[in-house]
Amino acid sequence: MAQNRNRRFGVDLADFILLVLYKEGAQSIEQLEEKDALQTIRFIDFDRRVRRSRRYRGDKNQLSVAAVCHSFLCKDWVKFDVQAKYELTDIGKVEAEQIVKNFEETATRFETRFFSPSAAAKSTTVRYAAVSVLKMVAGLISGSVGLIADGADTVVDTVASGVVWAGIKFKKEVIGTITIIGLLFLAAIILFYHSVSSIYKVFAGTFQPMTMPYIVIAVELIAMLVMFTLSAYQRLVGKRSKNLALISLSIDSKNAVYSAAAVIIGAVCSIFGTYWVDAIVGIFIAIRITIDGINLIHETTKTLKGETIDFSKFELPFEKQINQRHTTTFQHWIMYTIHKNKISTKKEIVTSLKKTFQHSYLSPIFTGPTIGEDTNFDTKFDELITPLIQTEYLTENNNSYKLTDKGQTYIQETINKIRYKQTNPNQTNNHPNS
Repeated sequence: MAQNRNRRFGVDLADFILLVLYKEGAQSIEQLEEKDALQTIRFIDFDRRVRRSRRYRGDKNQLSVAAVCHSFLCKDWVKFDVQAKYELTDIGKVEAEQIVKNFEETATRFETRFFSPSAAAKSTTVRYAAVSVLKMVAGLISGSVGLIADGADTVVDTVASGVVWAGIKFKKEVIGTITIIGLLFLAAIILFYHSVSSIYKVFAGTFQPMTMPYIVIAVELIAMLVMFTLSAYQRLVGKRSKNLALISLSIDSKNAVYSAAAVIIGAVCSIFGTYWVDAIVGIFIAIRITIDGINLIHETTKTLKGETIDFSKFELPFEKQINQRHTTTFQHWIMYTIHKNKISTKKEIVTSLKKTFQHSYLSPIFTGPTIGEDTNFDTKFDELITPLIQTEYLTENNNSYKLTDKGQTYIQETINKIRYKQTNPNQTNNHPNS
């Protein structure tokens, strides 16, 4: 394709321009530059959005849209129409169609291998098996009964994830979900019994301290990292595919993180001669696992009755904080676009939000999800605009919104900071208004 490759969040700039011309028809150089800027900035936060859009044309290190279009003219891939806009020639259409085909095939393969429920369950089974072997071997080497027991529990989890995998493959997901629920209650009972027994042995003077606690700590830290990552991955795929079996697996993986934490606490306390703290923690974890099991029973019952499950309640790690940051970004963009583009009505503001944060010519497989991908800006508008009015950044009159003096000052200071960062990249914390 183009000899000088310039990546645009997962796609080459030349490929991107061909995609735009193929999907939207003839475009002027200004229109292409605007679309490229929006494609670039929709994946980053507000101040970087403005910085990139402002510096785009003057960045000598970037291959420009104009240069790419000129190369297309030389290759006879584009031509000028009667309005002096670029449009694809027959040769260019063939190139663009091949790009679309390649992207679609790659996206399908990637989705099937990594983001399908079956792929997630398969990946879970393999990683559970690896962690269980690690725990069992380390437990035998260190003589830690707790680590051996935790490893045995992970072996059971491996079998359960295999059942879920088979259930997804043969369209019997509910069997996998019920299996996980049963194992959650079994794990809670065993953990509660083990914790109570440990407390009794401590007070009875028959408790046997673990040997080589540092090995136990290292192994369980690795297990915690793997299980935390798996839990987030399972929940992500489960929410995208609305698969309760994967959600149940994510809860099981999350509880495995808690169990590993309990073992680590026990190992650390044993170093200092305290042997009952992890048992108390274990009791609380057992209660937490039981509550998760009860909640899953409730959701499974809904599924069996044919009711709709609200998958939004199964939050990803840090999802609340991320959503709050997204909300702030949307609000900043509203103020900025009112200031810059002189728009004022709800329709204009919502259109700007959709254009900036949702429209993409590429599959999310290549770009990553945009921050407004699943946001309904029409219904979310009041939630975004009301705080801006309450903080006196905006005023509303006859469904028309205008920046107040306070809002003008705030957005101008923000733009000044961005310009300062743009011209002084190594002194971002020294701006007088920071």
